[in-house]
Amino acid sequence: MKKRGKQPKKPKVVLDTNILVSAWLWEGNESEIVEMIENGLVIGYTSPQLMQEFEKVMNYPKFRLSENEIASAIGYYQIVLRTIEPKTAVNIIRNDPADNRVLECALSAKANAIITGDKHLLAPGKFKNIRILTSTEFLKLIKPD
Repeated sequence: MKKRGKQPKKPKVVLDTNILVSAWLWEGNESEIVEMIENGLVIGYTSPQLMQEFEKVMNYPKFRLSENEIASAIGYYQIVLRTIEPKTAVNIIRNDPADNRVLECALSAKANAIITGDKHLLAPGKFKNIRILTSTEFLKLIKPD
């Protein structure tokens, strides 16, 4: 009888709003990461606060999206991402306090990484044991070929 080895743990990530918007509107690294989440290769997390911010950003006039298009995007992410209520308040990023909501979500999710394009979030590089990466950096780690 063959011994079965332990399955490697799936990475747990929190995607910042800018990643969710880019993944929804354009093809690229961001949409590839969301596809990995949808296919069960990565576990993605969000929070009610992050989804509110996503809805606010998707309503920006520059995107010219209808209410139905925005509702579809929100509905999709609510299905694909696990929604958790952060348990701990964080106040690390003073230049853009709203970015602390991403850290709070990642902390409560016990995430391995935060994926963002936001310079304020990227600056520390790490929060507790959670790496803060761009979409390109994350893909290089997960698909090293």
